[in-house]
Amino acid sequence: MRYIIAAAILLLSIQAASAANQDTAELTISVNVVESCHIQSAGNTLSFGNVAQDAGTASAQTSITLRCSRDRPYALGFDYGRHAQGMQRQMDNGSAQIAYQLYAGNAGARPVGPLNSGAEVRGVGNGKDEQIPVYGSLKLDSHQPAGQYSDVVYMTIAW
Repeated sequence: MRYIIAAAILLLSIQAASAANQDTAELTISVNVVESCHIQSAGNTLSFGNVAQDAGTASAQTSITLRCSRDRPYALGFDYGRHAQGMQRQMDNGSAQIAYQLYAGNAGARPVGPLNSGAEVRGVGNGKDEQIPVYGSLKLDSHQPAGQYSDVVYMTIAW
């Protein structure tokens, strides 16, 4: 019985000694959630495909995927492209150009332009992927040299 009492006293003294060596401090946890808008860049292509020299006109359609914070207004601008002459967009094949236009809105009713031009696409984010339809049109004359023409237009989103 004496051994049990001695063991109990020893155990209590060990616990008291370990409790005597403690310290407490605060750890603050925080996060700053910010609104965002992103243009999904994969696959952003507008292709007119193969167009005959005597076709006269051609049109094409694609869509741009955006994701913006819910209830956050945004503006999507399209610059005039690498080969523009002033505000006229042009595709280039190295020696010749083809002028083209870009449109958005209901069935391509409205020309699009850079941010702060008055021709940007405006909307309000819903927190999910959103498809913005973009339309292109061009006019050819029968003297247009055959070849592969291209341009790159930079899109910028502001929110």
